[in-house]
Amino acid sequence: MAARGNRGTYDLGAYRNQRNASTSANRQVVRGTAVPKTRPNPAPQTRKARRPRVVQKSQKQLRAEARRSRAVAIRVVALAAVLFLVFGFKIYSQVQVDELDQKLDAINKEISVIESDNTRRNMELNANVSLEKVDQYARNELGMVKISDYQVNYVKLSEDDAVEVSGGKTHNDKGIAQKLKINKNE
Repeated sequence: MAARGNRGTYDLGAYRNQRNASTSANRQVVRGTAVPKTRPNPAPQTRKARRPRVVQKSQKQLRAEARRSRAVAIRVVALAAVLFLVFGFKIYSQVQVDELDQKLDAINKEISVIESDNTRRNMELNANVSLEKVDQYARNELGMVKISDYQVNYVKLSEDDAVEVSGGKTHNDKGIAQKLKINKNE
């Protein structure tokens, strides 16, 4: 593993390997009994601690790394912003759809109420406009009676048509052409 500092990179793997070697070297396991016994090594080996390797980087390399890390950070932030906008738009559009669905349901309920009211009123109208109701209203409210035979006047169509002019003159109709001539003369 390497750790970075402002001025360089350090290799810390040497310390880890040295620590593991020193703990296992101090003890020697004796076998042959029920419980293993350990006894210390007569002469522990001493090694000099190795200095970590320091990799020196130039200012140019450090600036290039900083630029690359800034570019990566900008890309990550831009991607996060785009994802945030996409999810925000998705949520906003879903809210709009839900609101429109609620309005549509309310309008459909109102339409069904109005249609049922319209059906009820049409039935009332049909009941009030029936011939029996009209006959009862005419007799009871208006005082009318049904027509009798003596009140009927028949028109005779077999006679000639006669035109009566305002001056009291009558002309027999022998055709439309003659009517027109009479009206033009008078």
